[in-house]
Amino acid sequence: MSSIDWVTKYIEIFDRIEERMVELELWSESHPEHHKLQSSMPFCVDTLQLEEWIQFVFLPKMREYVEEERLPPGPAQITPMAEEVYKDQPELKSLIELLRKFDEISHLSHLH
Repeated sequence: MSSIDWVTKYIEIFDRIEERMVELELWSESHPEHHKLQSSMPFCVDTLQLEEWIQFVFLPKMREYVEEERLPPGPAQITPMAEEVYKDQPELKSLIELLRKFDEISHLSHLH
């Protein structure tokens, strides 16, 4: 039985999320002010839009874990937040599905 390369799986999903955000024109060239990234609220809901949180908080932190060959904390539950935030934006369904895939990988990687 072969072991699963979780690092590669994580890197692939992070890349796909980033690519989809660029395609959907949700990727920002401007960085939020430093204090907006310091929120203690989940998803920085009081200071950032969800796509800003994904780009400037979530992806960098998760990439840091996998670059150090560590599993990100988890299992993750990002999909419910994305479904709520983007419920009136059906064009973002593909992004939600990628976040769901991340949640699945997170869950499975913590079972092994």
